[in-house]
Amino acid sequence: MAQFQFKAEVSGQNMGINQVIEVRFSMNGDGDNFKRPTFDNFTILGGPNPSVSYVSVNGKNSMTKSFSFFIQPKKKGTLFIGAATIEFEDKVYKTQPITIKVGDAVQEQPRQQQRNRDPFAAFFEEEEDYYNRQRQQQQQLPKNMGEGIHLVAKVSKSSAYLNEPITVEYGLYVSDRAGFNTMNVKNAPKYESFWNHMIEQKEIQVTRANLNGKNYRYIALQKAVLLPQKEGNLKIDPLEIELDEQYMTGRTDVFGRPEIGIRKKVYSSGAKTIQVKSLPLDKQPEGFTGAVGSYTFTAKANKTSVKANEPLELTLTVQGKGNLDLLTLPKPVAPNALELYDPEKIDKVTKNISSGMEGTKAEKYIVVPQYKGTYTIAPITFSYFDVATKAYKQITSDSITIEVTEGPELPTNDTLNNKIEVVNKLEMQPLHKKVEWFNGNFITQNKSFYVWWLAPLLILPVVIVAKSRNDKKANDVAGNKLKANNKLAKKYLSTAKDQIGNKEAFYEALERCLHNYLKAKLKIETSEMSNDTITELLLSNEIKQEDIATFISIKTTCEMARYAQMDIQTMQNDYNLAVQLINSIDKQLKK
Repeated sequence: MAQFQFKAEVSGQNMGINQVIEVRFSMNGDGDNFKRPTFDNFTILGGPNPSVSYVSVNGKNSMTKSFSFFIQPKKKGTLFIGAATIEFEDKVYKTQPITIKVGDAVQEQPRQQQRNRDPFAAFFEEEEDYYNRQRQQQQQLPKNMGEGIHLVAKVSKSSAYLNEPITVEYGLYVSDRAGFNTMNVKNAPKYESFWNHMIEQKEIQVTRANLNGKNYRYIALQKAVLLPQKEGNLKIDPLEIELDEQYMTGRTDVFGRPEIGIRKKVYSSGAKTIQVKSLPLDKQPEGFTGAVGSYTFTAKANKTSVKANEPLELTLTVQGKGNLDLLTLPKPVAPNALELYDPEKIDKVTKNISSGMEGTKAEKYIVVPQYKGTYTIAPITFSYFDVATKAYKQITSDSITIEVTEGPELPTNDTLNNKIEVVNKLEMQPLHKKVEWFNGNFITQNKSFYVWWLAPLLILPVVIVAKSRNDKKANDVAGNKLKANNKLAKKYLSTAKDQIGNKEAFYEALERCLHNYLKAKLKIETSEMSNDTITELLLSNEIKQEDIATFISIKTTCEMARYAQMDIQTMQNDYNLAVQLINSIDKQLKK
C-alpha cells in the first residue's frame, strides 16, 4: 500500500480581488475528522464539496478522497491559506500553507439600482442581493469546470525491426478542474501479431505530468513490452475505459454551493500503428536464431580437470538488451566421450518502460566424461542483429579443453580385439613339472607358514571378482547414463515443486523432469523427443492411451507456458498431474 499523503492545491496563486479560486485538499486514503483552515481574509462561496474516487487497474486498487472550497479574497495584497488537518491510522497529517497574491479587480460587475424603499423593501433587497451573488458566483466560476480528462497511449517507437522490443504505456491525464468516482475497462488491447509481456505495477500512483504544455494529475493504467512477430504495418489496439465522471451542472443547491453531477463517459486512447521491418536476408550469418538487440556472449566451464564419471558444468550466457525471452542460445559441440545432459535454463530478465527487456539468459550443461584422456569443446558462436548499427554481429568463445586424469581408457578396435587375450592371461596356469621344492623341516613345522601360504590364495578370488565388477561398472556407459537420467528426473521434479508460483522456472523444471524420465525409462535421446516418437515408444511398452495423452498434454503445456498466463493453482494442478502420471507409468513398466 502506498504511503499516506495529504496535500492542498489551488486553481491559481495570482488573482484579482473580485475573482474566485478553488482550493482542494486531497488524500490517497480514507482519512477522518477533516478540519479546514479558517480562511481569514477570504469569503467562502461554496464548499466543502467532498469527492471520493476509486481506481482498479490489473487487480491493484487505489482511492482519492478530497474536499474542495470556492473562495474569494476580501482585500488585496499577499494573503495566506492556513493548514488543514486530517486523521489517518491514529496520526494527524497537515497540509502546507499556501500563498495567494491578490491584485486589482479584473472585471467590474454592474451595480443594481436601488429600489424605492417601502416597509418590506429591506426583505426583498436582501433576497435579491442573495440571488445576485449566486449569479455572480456562477459567472466567475471557470466555464470549463469538470473538463480536462485525456486517455493517451505512449509508444516508445513507431518503427521497429522484427522481434525488436518496443514498449507501450496507457496513461490517464486528469486536470485539476476534473474528477471521477469509478473506472471500468471496457476494451483491453489484444496485441495481435505481437508477443507481449505485461509489466506488473506494485501500486497505482498519482503523479504530476505535462501534456501539451498543461499540468495534469497522471495515472499509468497499463504497461507492456511488445515484440512484433511479422513485418508490415501492425496495429496496436486502443484501450477503452468508462468513467463515472464529475461535472458542474451550472446549478447551486439550497445553500448556494455549486452542484456537481455524475455522468458516464467512455474514453479511448486511439489505435497506434507500428511499421515493422524485416531483418535483412543478405549477410545473415549461418546459425542465426533470431536474436535482436545488443548483447555479449560467454562460454565457461567451472573446471577443466576431472576424473571419469565426475561431472562438470558448462555455462553459456547471453547478456544485454533485446528480445531475451525469445532468443535461442547456440548448442555446444563436444566429443562423444563427453556426455552432455539437457541444460538448465537460468533467466534473469527484467521488463520495464525505460529499457524494454534487459538482463541475462543462460544455459547450464552437466558434462560427464566417460573415459580417460584430453578432449576439446569446440568454440561456440552466437549471432545477433544489432539494431543500433543495423548489421549482424557474431561473438565466438574460446575452445575449452577438458583433461580427464583417471578412468577407463577410450575403447579402440585394437583394444576390443585383444580383450579376450588379456582375460586369458589372468587365468590360473598349471604348475611346471620341473620345479623343485625346498624340503627344509624347520619351515614346514612352523604353523604360521601355512597361514601365510594360504592367505593369498583365499583373498585372490575376492580381488578378481571386485575388480571385474568395478571394470564392468566403469565400462557400462549406457547403465551410467540411465542412472544419471533417473537422478536428474527426480532432481527436476523436486525443483518444480519448489518453484510453484514462478511460472517460467516451474514449467522449465517440469519439462526437464519429463525429458529425463523418458531418457531413463525408454532409452530415448533429447533429439528424438517428438510427440510421434514418444507416443510410439509408450504404446510399444503397453502404456494406457489416457496416460499417453496426459503426457503429451503436460509436455505441450510446458512448451507453451512462456506465452500464456498461469496462476498458482494451475501450476499446482499440473505438478500433481505429473506426479500421478509418472507413478502410473512406473507401475505399468514394472508389469
